[in-house]
This record gives sequence, C-alpha cells and structure tokens, in this order.
Amino acid sequence: MKKVLAINPNLAKGGWYIRLRRIAGAAVGAWRATDPEGIGELADLHSLTDGAEVVAFFGDDVHRIYQIEQWLGPLEKLNEKHKVHIICRQHPVTTYLRKLTKLPIFSIYDFFTLTDAIVEKDYKVVLYVNNSTMNFQPLAAKRAFHIHLNHGESDKMSMTSRQMYAYDFVAVAGQAAKDRLKNSLMVADGSKEWVIGRPQLDVLVEPLNVATSRKILLYAPTWQGDQEANNYSSLDVYGKKIIEALLAQPNATVIYKPHPRIVENKIPQWKNVHQEILSLIDEANKKDSKANHQFVAGDPLQALQVSDLLIADVSSVTIDYLYLKPNGVLLICDRRSDSELFNKVAPVSTAIPTIDKSNIANLEEVVREYLVNYPRRDEYNKIRTYYFGEGEPGSSLKRFIEMNTELINRRDKRVAEMPDLP
Repeated sequence: MKKVLAINPNLAKGGWYIRLRRIAGAAVGAWRATDPEGIGELADLHSLTDGAEVVAFFGDDVHRIYQIEQWLGPLEKLNEKHKVHIICRQHPVTTYLRKLTKLPIFSIYDFFTLTDAIVEKDYKVVLYVNNSTMNFQPLAAKRAFHIHLNHGESDKMSMTSRQMYAYDFVAVAGQAAKDRLKNSLMVADGSKEWVIGRPQLDVLVEPLNVATSRKILLYAPTWQGDQEANNYSSLDVYGKKIIEALLAQPNATVIYKPHPRIVENKIPQWKNVHQEILSLIDEANKKDSKANHQFVAGDPLQALQVSDLLIADVSSVTIDYLYLKPNGVLLICDRRSDSELFNKVAPVSTAIPTIDKSNIANLEEVVREYLVNYPRRDEYNKIRTYYFGEGEPGSSLKRFIEMNTELINRRDKRVAEMPDLP
C-alpha cells in the first residue's frame, strides 16, 4: 500500500487531527470525482527527489485541458535546465497528460495537502496557465514566486482580467498585451508584466499532413464565450457562408478547426451550425475525394503551420497566425459589423481585412482575389511586430527560460533574507 504524503513538520504541530483532516480531504475529493486512484498520487510525489524548482499548476477538468497541453513543449524545454513538475487537481487530467509528456505529473485533491506539498518540495516558481478560481489555493504558498502565463494571446476580454495582478508577475507576449492591460484596468501595474513572446510557437507540434500542391484554407472560429460582451464567434452569423466560400475555391483543401467548446456545445443554434458545416465538408469530399477537406480537433498549431489562408475571430488563433505566417493571408470576422468598436477591441483588425455583413455575400470572390493579391502587407508586418516584437523564431522560448532562471535566483536570495517563521 502506498504511503500518504508526509505533512511538513512545521505545519503538523496540530497533531493527529490535522493529519486526519487532510487525509480525509483528499479521500473526499477523490470520491466525489469517482477517482480513488487520485489518493495514492501523494506518495509518488513525496518519494520523488529530483530537486524540482518549478511546478506548473492546473486546477481544471479535462474540458479545459487544452490550456495546459499547449505549454507542455516549453515546460519540457525548461525542464532541461530547471526540473519541472505538474500538479493537477483531478486524476483523469493527470492520466491524460501522462500520455503526452514524461514530465512528472501528480494529482492533489486536498487544499491543505496542496499548500504543504509546495512548501515541502521547496518549489521556487509556480506557473499558472489560466484564470481558474482554483489557482487561488496554491497562491497561499508564501515562499515561491507565482507567475501567470495564460494559454494564448488574443484581444478577448479574458486577457484583461484583474485576476492577473493577483500573481507576483504576469507573462505577456508583447507591447499589445501591455497596452491592453493599461487601457482596460483601473489600476495597471507595468512592473509586474514580463514580456516573453509566445514560447508555445517555438516548440511546434507535427503539422497536418496535407497535399502541398493545393491551397490550404483554414476556418477556425472561436466559441461564444461566457457572456455576450465576450462573444466574438463568427460561427452562428457567418460560419456556413464562410465554409461555402472556401469550398468553392479551385484546387483547395478546406480545414475546419473550431474552438473545442464549439464541438461540445449543446445549445441548438451552435450545435446545428457545427453539424451543417460538417455535412458540407462531407458532401464536398464525395464530389472530389482528392480535396481531402477536413474537420480537425486538438492543437490548432498543426493546422496553422500549413495554412495559406486563415479566416478566424478575435482569438489566440488569429494572433498566433501572425507570428507563424509572416506572409500569410489573414481575415478576421466582426460579428457585430461595427468597425469603430471592433478596431478598439481588436487592434489587429486595423491592419488586416475584416469580414462583416458588408462583404459576406461576395466572400467567395474576396477570398479568390486575396489569395493572389493580399492587400496591406506592410500593415500586416507592422501589427505582427506590435504583438510580438522583433524577436526571431526561438527568442520567445529563450525569454521564457530566462524568466524562470532569474526568478529562481531572486527567490533563493529573498528566502535567505527572510526570518525562519513557522
């Protein structure tokens, strides 16, 4: 039988009651998740003596697993210099991630055991990939730096959450992100912002296997968000017409890569459009089997790397395409057809063509023309620099590792100066 994680002596002075409460907390959490295996994870973490300095925390369930999944590559690179662990709050997430990486990954259900583990393992930096309310539990650990990474770079409202400043530092992609925070929050704190670019784009997954002799046209709509003000999706207003316009292009392969929350959406107006698009793709493949039109799930970077043209919304997919494809053809959708508001919300829209109600009817012709002669190329390049800076490919990953190294050194120096309190 596996041992239960030992409690830090300084925190265990309350005796058997505290020990029992924490063991029971883990058991109850695992039971609620129908996950008895999760309890035994603690012994594995306790027995590991690799001197890990960094821990990435992910408190959500499998529906949001894409948020941590895209960071696995940079974390593996960081692990080559500073040992990295990953802590999840649910064993099914741990099980899934273990199939994707060899980094040590563990499940901890109980709040007290979680904070004890961060202290006991002497983690120096804790990384967070989202704004989950669960993040505020490990923030209770006082002798580590807590860094907000987020899981993308976009102009959505979620990128300007006041929650970001709850962390010691906020890693941002570039000047656009800094301006976004400054223009959105009552009190912005530039001293907490650490520019690192987009490390995920320097550790790319294997691209989709497509015919290089054909034009690859990608439609990647975002989901409707959790409130109307944060709804930037084009799917319900333009989705079907966009796919029809792309399928009408000669010698093209159309890829449909919706946000994961679209695929699982149960709301009829969204579910029905998604199914209609899948039917259009199936019908087109029956007419021309060599076209190999596809619906793809998983990491969008697989599709972005091979796409000659992207139609997307206000989302990280749009901004990532800027980084990956300096000579790409990019169009962004404005569901409200309010250009003045749209330019304020999404600065990228000031430099690239927009799809709205004024041109959706003749989108087939617009796409055909832009594939030959894309307008505003100079503005495209300038906005790319605004979002990511001048760094060459690989520079973001370098900055990410350097940030962790500096914070580890700062932390050790600071802890050496602090009194040894219980």
